[in-house]
Amino acid sequence: MYLGIILTILTGLFFLIGIIMVNCFKNKEKVSLITTSLAFVVLIGLLFLDLLPELLENKDIQLLMPMIVGFSMLIVLDKLVPHHHHDHVHCDKHDHEEHLQHIGKITIIALTIHNLVEGITLYSLSLNNIKGAILMMISISLHNIPLGFQIGNSINNKKDNLFSIILLCSSSFLGALIVIFYGAINQILSSVLLSLTFGMLLYLLIFELFNEIKASFKKKEVIYGIIIGVVILLITYLV
Repeated sequence: MYLGIILTILTGLFFLIGIIMVNCFKNKEKVSLITTSLAFVVLIGLLFLDLLPELLENKDIQLLMPMIVGFSMLIVLDKLVPHHHHDHVHCDKHDHEEHLQHIGKITIIALTIHNLVEGITLYSLSLNNIKGAILMMISISLHNIPLGFQIGNSINNKKDNLFSIILLCSSSFLGALIVIFYGAINQILSSVLLSLTFGMLLYLLIFELFNEIKASFKKKEVIYGIIIGVVILLITYLV
């Protein structure tokens, strides 16, 4: 029981490590390109190597609906979260920073839901398979560090977003608490939440992260970020 709680806390702390570490770099423009392209690759892995295979196991066409709902939710959030006008050709530095802030905020929202479900799964696994739970924690953490880089680079004012950051970092732990107090959620609800998350992260991948790096695709920082992201994915799925 206690090991499962510790593992879920650790996965959240790796977000915090990424958020803090990114502030150690001085050249924010280069860091922005590296972290965004790195997060782009890691998110592709998370979506198509983690979430999608798990959803396909259910073979339930009805899971398309929560996926569409999740995608649509981010379209709405895209309008509600303090917005930006971002054109890589004509934008100034302020517009670019506003766009990064926007990406950071909706990334936190999507990943908080995802890690809540992951926390439920991780804690439940730890009750029966300690070794498997430790390996799962390592895999999750390897994803969370680069995503933490991207969030930390996007959100300049950490104090204004402190509650959101705390919620994100504790979301896996909150998943463990749900299992402790209410028992494991059933497979249907878990699949619905994962499908909802898939739709949200897919929107984030296509309309935010890809838009951010496509205009600078040939720059060496983007290439470095992609290479690092691929290496992280290889390490994650070979563990």
